[in-house]
Amino acid sequence: MRIAAAALLTVAVVARAQPGIRQNGVVNAASQIPPTLDGGAIARGARLTIYGVRLAGHTRVTISAGGKASDVRLISAAAEQIEAEMPSSAPLGAASVTVTVDSGVSAAFPIQIVAANPGLYSRNGRGWGPARSENSVANPARRGQRVTLYGTGFGDLKGFTLMVGGKPVRLTRAGASGEERFEFNVPADASEGCFVPVYVQAARASNVVTLAIGNGACRPGPVPLLDAGTTAVSLFSRTRMKNRRDNGDSMGDEAAVTFALKDAPPVLSPLLLLPPVGTCTAYTSSMQDDAAVPASISAALISQIENRGLDAGPQLTAARDGQTRAVIRENGVLGFYRARLGQAGPAASRRAPALFLDPGEVTLTGAGGKDIGPFTLSFPAPTPFEWMDRDTLTAVERNRGLTVHWSGAPGLVILVATNVDQLTTASGTCLCVARGAAGVFSVPRAMLANLPFSRDLPGASFDRLYLSSLAEESPTPIQAHGLDRGVALSLYTIGRSIPYR
Repeated sequence: MRIAAAALLTVAVVARAQPGIRQNGVVNAASQIPPTLDGGAIARGARLTIYGVRLAGHTRVTISAGGKASDVRLISAAAEQIEAEMPSSAPLGAASVTVTVDSGVSAAFPIQIVAANPGLYSRNGRGWGPARSENSVANPARRGQRVTLYGTGFGDLKGFTLMVGGKPVRLTRAGASGEERFEFNVPADASEGCFVPVYVQAARASNVVTLAIGNGACRPGPVPLLDAGTTAVSLFSRTRMKNRRDNGDSMGDEAAVTFALKDAPPVLSPLLLLPPVGTCTAYTSSMQDDAAVPASISAALISQIENRGLDAGPQLTAARDGQTRAVIRENGVLGFYRARLGQAGPAASRRAPALFLDPGEVTLTGAGGKDIGPFTLSFPAPTPFEWMDRDTLTAVERNRGLTVHWSGAPGLVILVATNVDQLTTASGTCLCVARGAAGVFSVPRAMLANLPFSRDLPGASFDRLYLSSLAEESPTPIQAHGLDRGVALSLYTIGRSIPYR
């Protein structure tokens, strides 16, 4: 018995010591698109990244397909991340990846190998956000200027187009495999903004990165970039949500306010990277990643206001038409305040307060604390509008694009399409901006291509489509002693759960 117990213990120790590839853990090094999504295949000659545990120590990466195995060229190997390059002669089709280290061999990880599947490098290495280039928000590219981008996975691809703010451009290409360099001239009619979307149009949709374009410092849009210093963001929102399982229509009012000391440069959240009016951007991640969209748009818009929270008092007070609501510290964390202001409909709890953010003026008051002095400001509650085809839209066909209609929306309309695969945890999001007065917007199919398709499984679904109205003019400033910059925003959101096909 002692021998058997010792043997079992040895097996358990060896199993714990073996390398492991994490879920969605083999990706194009530039795009970072999860392998189960449409753009997640690995191209011949492409740089790839492997995420996992215990990956370092005389590391060897092997590709197996059709009974044959070949080694991958290693670029670097650390305990939780490997950088490598797919052989240009790798067999096309279904294959598997294993990692071998001193302590053993990982379980095989399934992938698809294709001749070409482009990815563009982003500055943060996560496949979204500002592109790896010489330009930045502080140094935008001008129309007509020559710009350099970097990518991988292009293989021998010839029939592809680089789209810059929805405009096709001609490229000069250098290099045949691995990390490639591309040069192009910014179109004379390109959209201007801090986060102009850039992607490759080919057989598969690439990831989307952004490029700052403008003559001088660019304007980030109604949601400002908060630079170093003491900052505050207040967002009051009303959300109307239709659940496709019971077809109920629920409404909720909430507030999220943060006071924080930030370091430069600004921390970027995907939903803060609003593209220019009339364009869309997209990004992918895994549900475990902090780039995945939170349950509410209001939470997503300020979830990345990070660093040390500032004391603005024990709670804030919101008032409207003689009613008041306490906005308290979120889980007692210094500087972060949140409140469910009111609810109505099937999802409302019995003890929930009545709806609070009807049209009119809201006053937010803070008594002040150790870091932030007292303040009072008034701003308009979210302005209602109507999404005309919400109830008749039964599914989103990703390969056909999507057109939506609305009426009565002031300022800008922000469209967010998002889904998470419950089995693989791969997530995808599309983000578009339109003029509220336009009343209609069409989402290109390339922007929807890397959203997971919906599975008809029991339990919670994550497939959502939102339209939000946000004032285009300058947001209401928050002014208080100890505060360098602060803004108050109001957001009205109409959403529904909808399958992606």
